[in-house]
Amino acid sequence: MRIGSALGLMAAIVITSACAHPATEVPAAMSWAFNHTHAEGLKLVYGQPRSDNVLVMLSCQPDSGQVEIAVATADGMPGAVALVSRRVRLDLTGASAPTPVQGVGMVIETTRADTPALDGFARTGDLLVRTSGRRIPASARGEDQALVSGFFGQCGRPA
Repeated sequence: MRIGSALGLMAAIVITSACAHPATEVPAAMSWAFNHTHAEGLKLVYGQPRSDNVLVMLSCQPDSGQVEIAVATADGMPGAVALVSRRVRLDLTGASAPTPVQGVGMVIETTRADTPALDGFARTGDLLVRTSGRRIPASARGEDQALVSGFFGQCGRPA
């Protein structure tokens, strides 16, 4: 699943950069989206609707208890990526893998679905993403929080 998720996120980054041009309208605000296919499993993505501009993608197989986390970041910034929920931090310590977009990398790690930071996010929707030296609020509210809760409910608890 890791390679498929990585390729999907890489494709999203490439397409976004390829389509970059001066816009006449304000881009949509980022929000959460949920997708489930038999081939790829469950995906929870934070990005701009109707675009391939993605910051965070969480993936899992139903009832696996494991979540793969992919976060876009500046290429070559190890240890600079974290997810924070309810003051609990999950550091993604893997090296940033290069993508076809110059200067853009991706950190991908797999962890238990019930780690304290992910559990806090699942219960409250509170999330802050630290990447490329920035702190980006990515909290899920209203309908988005229901997507988050549903995703983690379907991923299940670790065996």
